[in-house]
Amino acid sequence: MTRILISLLLLLLTPATAHAAAKTCEPVITGNGPSLHPEGVAYDPLRDQFLVGSVTHGTVSRVVRGQARTLVDDPWLITTMGIAVDARRGRVLVANADLGLADRSRPETTRAFAGLGIYDLRTGKALHRVTLATGPGHFANDVALAPDGTAFVTDSISGTVHRVTPGGHATTFVQHPDLAQPPTGGWGLNGIVHVGDKLIAALSGARKLAVIPLRDPQNVTTITAPIGAPDGLLALGRNRLLLVDNTAANRLVEVRTQDRWQTVEVVKETAWPDKAPTTLARTRCGVYALAGRLDVLLGGGRSDEFVLRKA
Repeated sequence: MTRILISLLLLLLTPATAHAAAKTCEPVITGNGPSLHPEGVAYDPLRDQFLVGSVTHGTVSRVVRGQARTLVDDPWLITTMGIAVDARRGRVLVANADLGLADRSRPETTRAFAGLGIYDLRTGKALHRVTLATGPGHFANDVALAPDGTAFVTDSISGTVHRVTPGGHATTFVQHPDLAQPPTGGWGLNGIVHVGDKLIAALSGARKLAVIPLRDPQNVTTITAPIGAPDGLLALGRNRLLLVDNTAANRLVEVRTQDRWQTVEVVKETAWPDKAPTTLARTRCGVYALAGRLDVLLGGGRSDEFVLRKA
């Protein structure tokens, strides 16, 4: 009788043990995708997989054992920038722009297009293709999700945040001169996150953070702090943010507010070993930063490698 019980227990435990072994957390994932150069990353908790975009190919790929496997290949997409996963509704949302370096780049869309693609998270099938703006001076950069599925998309040149309903209806949420591309160069709006009753956005060229109240979006305020040129943002609760400093400093910076985002203080800085990190994703294993070798691409070369490193 004892032997039978032991055998039954082993049969029950073996699959669980094998499953646990397959779910180990890797501190560094060296990815491979032919000339992919991802700028955006998100995490699919339903499949325990990263999703990455592509500056060059305009695709969205799953990262499976380090290999990029295409999920979304929509001819409408030019350069896939920020990505957000809406696991509750089974969607992946993708900021669509044209940096002029993509297979599908055209003179009439280079820095002259902003869109949001919404796709089925399992199949990659297109659900909505939302054109937000066309013509010179538009570039969709990042997307933040509210709990109800509403998306907020930044336009790095025009200083606009677009709001897109779960059904794909777009309106201008706010357009403000403090959010636009500064005359001194660099992007205006970049990364964006939803934090409580506010949106917090990166102003890369101005080297500031922008605070946009959801109930009064024209009441934009900015925060100056020693954060470099902020790119991707990740909310760590309601009072903390982790951001990528997109300067030669090559670092992650954690900031904290004690006055509801009137001011921030830097609480931690982490020098980053990978060149040109861009943004961040939270997973069951913690936070990871993406480096898609954009330094190589912007320097005129191509690379098949990208790195996801645990923060």
